[in-house]
Amino acid sequence: MSMKILATSDWHLGNLFHGNDRLPEHKHFLKWLLEQIAEQKPDALLIAGDIFDNGNPSAAAQTVYYEFLADATQLCPNMQVIITAGNHDSAIRLEAPNPLLEELNTSIVGIVGRTDSGEIDLASLVVPLRNRAGEREALCLAVPFLRQGDYPAVPEGEPDSYVAGIG
Repeated sequence: MSMKILATSDWHLGNLFHGNDRLPEHKHFLKWLLEQIAEQKPDALLIAGDIFDNGNPSAAAQTVYYEFLADATQLCPNMQVIITAGNHDSAIRLEAPNPLLEELNTSIVGIVGRTDSGEIDLASLVVPLRNRAGEREALCLAVPFLRQGDYPAVPEGEPDSYVAGIG
């Protein structure tokens, strides 16, 4: 069986351009995306980071985001939504409504989880994708933007500790 996946990123909801609120543009884009969901009927929607333009989004930006998720779920009830945090997002804030959003078939990975021993919890980053029959068809490695605390420390003197830590 095959799967249909839509992918999007970098919405930057709440962005101001030279002091002008871009909310009407964002609403227009999200309306278009809902039309694509209605037409394409995907099995999964991947939203790869920078949902918001900053870590403390306005109430209006959050309202548009949650309205989109509710509308998308109504249009395509079996569609999975997988969201990862970007560098502009507050990872914890994005994950906060996880218990509620899981009821809407939405998975959010904002932070890189750790095991009790401090190792990266790879299992927490893997989201099974199900086909229309409800069977696992694929795996999505949902890796959020890696912040300095997410990667291992490197020895002093490394020229680029970020690159070395990611390595």
